[in-house]
Amino acid sequence: MPQPWGLLILFTLVIAMLCLWGGVMTALQALRPPRKYFAWALATGRPKDPSDLGLQFDECEFSSGQHHPLPAWRIKGNATHSNAPILVMLHGWGRSRWDSLTRVEPFRNACSEIVLIDLPAHGEHLGSWSALGVHEPACVVQALHELAHQFPNRPFLLAGHSMGAGIAIRAANLAATDFQGNPTENKGISIAGVIAFAPYSTLRSPIPARLVLQNLPAWPFAPIAFLTLRILGRMDGPLEINARELRAPLLVMAGDHDPISPLADAQKISSAAPRGTLIVLPYQRHDDLRLGDAQQFDRALANFLNSITEP
Repeated sequence: MPQPWGLLILFTLVIAMLCLWGGVMTALQALRPPRKYFAWALATGRPKDPSDLGLQFDECEFSSGQHHPLPAWRIKGNATHSNAPILVMLHGWGRSRWDSLTRVEPFRNACSEIVLIDLPAHGEHLGSWSALGVHEPACVVQALHELAHQFPNRPFLLAGHSMGAGIAIRAANLAATDFQGNPTENKGISIAGVIAFAPYSTLRSPIPARLVLQNLPAWPFAPIAFLTLRILGRMDGPLEINARELRAPLLVMAGDHDPISPLADAQKISSAAPRGTLIVLPYQRHDDLRLGDAQQFDRALANFLNSITEP
């Protein structure tokens, strides 16, 4: 074989191996999110715990149905009427209950209690691997069972940001079925509503977007990462399919130029839900939608909470 052809084949093999390595590493990075908890909050000037915001709270753990429990804060709300819901707040990928703490204030007067959870492999959770929203809904339902046992007549409100938004929707559906997937009204878990902040349809939205933000090529790394995650059972399905089955009211809040969760995804999710509402805010980031338009954000959230929590 002529030497130039041999060099071309060698060069092609090297490029193929680099692409494969980059795609697999992208998948592994997704499965091993960065830890952001007390030290991160301290370094970024965030509240170190709810007491920094003048909130009464208890630190606890909930069974997850897996090897490690879910660390959590249980924050006292101001609502005392009998149908005031318990809010369970779920953070996004690479975040923690310290991030969720910044979203608590608008819910205090409408909820009897606010529960902030560290999802598996995030915050102070002892697990090492994230399931990227595939298995976490079952963990959340385990926590809901514990809370429902303590407060059998309290409805629940689920709220989540980004990955946590998908987990909230899927957990609400899972809480409404038995172990065979059949609808049931007798599990003691009543979901009053679900709030999805900056949701995405599938991992096909955030993974390529994060690669681009890191100045890395989305192709071919992203397709190889998707294949790797699918082989590992960590590739999610379209969230709009889950939203279609949601019985509870759904409020979707999205930024018009979110670089991670496209507005088109939020539109599909809210349109699929039988009782879905979409609020679009002028915002070009992914983290805190309220910064886009605080008045519109507060008004939309207050209207939704009033509609599901009136005494």
